[in-house]
Amino acid sequence: MTVHAGLGADRAGKGESRGAFGLFYTSFLVSAMGDAFRLLAVNVWIFKATSGSTGARLLVVLLANLPGMLLGGLSGVIADRYDKYNVLIVSDLVRTGVGLGLAWCALDSRTVPALVLIAVGNGVGVFFNSSSFSLLPRLVSAERLPRANGFMETGQWVVQIVGPSLAAITLATGSASLAFVVDSASFVVSAVILRSLRRVLKAAPGPLPVDAGPGEDEKSGGHWADFTDGIGVVRRNKDIRALLLASYGIAFLTACTSYGLIFVVARTFALHASALGYIYSLNGAVAVIAAVLATALAKQAFLGRLMAVSMLGLCVAQVVMGVAPNIYVLAVGVAVSALANAPYNVSVTSLYMSRIPAAYLGRVEGIDTMIDNFISVCGFVAASVIVLWWNPQAVFLISAAVALPSLVLAFTQVAREGAARAG
Repeated sequence: MTVHAGLGADRAGKGESRGAFGLFYTSFLVSAMGDAFRLLAVNVWIFKATSGSTGARLLVVLLANLPGMLLGGLSGVIADRYDKYNVLIVSDLVRTGVGLGLAWCALDSRTVPALVLIAVGNGVGVFFNSSSFSLLPRLVSAERLPRANGFMETGQWVVQIVGPSLAAITLATGSASLAFVVDSASFVVSAVILRSLRRVLKAAPGPLPVDAGPGEDEKSGGHWADFTDGIGVVRRNKDIRALLLASYGIAFLTACTSYGLIFVVARTFALHASALGYIYSLNGAVAVIAAVLATALAKQAFLGRLMAVSMLGLCVAQVVMGVAPNIYVLAVGVAVSALANAPYNVSVTSLYMSRIPAAYLGRVEGIDTMIDNFISVCGFVAASVIVLWWNPQAVFLISAAVALPSLVLAFTQVAREGAARAG
């Protein structure tokens, strides 16, 4: 398939495209920081406000996945059909309002409206992510896409460490209301940066890389027709299908791991649940290092093989964690998983972006978001059943077995197709 990335680089020149990506990346980091900050603040506040209710905890977890499953398709259509910058800016402003609403709820422990606001914020985040996904390949060339995704992956891991830490400090020294106000401010900053990005691109020669979606005649079919067109792109392109199918086993594996890890620490090894914090810290630190290396070393010609090898590393890590006799061996498995996870994300995202026609980036990503979140929900449910009726460590081994067909597909189709392109 023809690579449709690089519209921004063609129109603005290397220096200006780097400046545009720099603004886009800064906005992404600030917005992601707000998401990471809010995630911890919401979980801690809801847990305290409901006196540790397991039902409330499950509802918060589901609210993190159900919006993507229900709204992914629509968010992709919106990303391809309308002005992406407007979608991004409006999403940030709505999440600003959500944060202020949560601050009001936290003043008097209003948990029911808070859960509604959490659902709204997560749903709006789905639209932000789809438009961001479809905009990035228009800001960098195809050759620079792996490195750009490497920067995105590195930044994502950094904010996942820094954001919750800042939220914990704010909660400890202030209040939940203050934390949500600070969180809202991050989205205002992101929106301002996006406005600056648009001004920079408007000042450059050539068309603004915003509305590369269907023209007015194509839009007349309506949103449902756009959605089915996106399904048709996936159905007709075997490269995209192979990438998606290969990645879904890993999505299931990741969901099982995120659910089961705390039970292994607390039940299998009889440690205090706070020990999980050290595991997460190790995971984040190794992942940042791996993301930096992937950013520096990833090349378009080797992405298929890098994806396959990274998937193998993730499966090996599951086996190590599944047979770990103590917390130290478990930590080794976590480190191996983190080492493989960042290169996997960089390679699969770059391969995925470069094979989707520019006019369909949002729709195909939206369809993937729906399926990926559905598989994550299945992973959470499966892991909860395994933990309830069996051994928590079995979660890792069973999820590795489920991901095995995806691993085979990655080696036989994705890696082979990448080698053929390189040759």
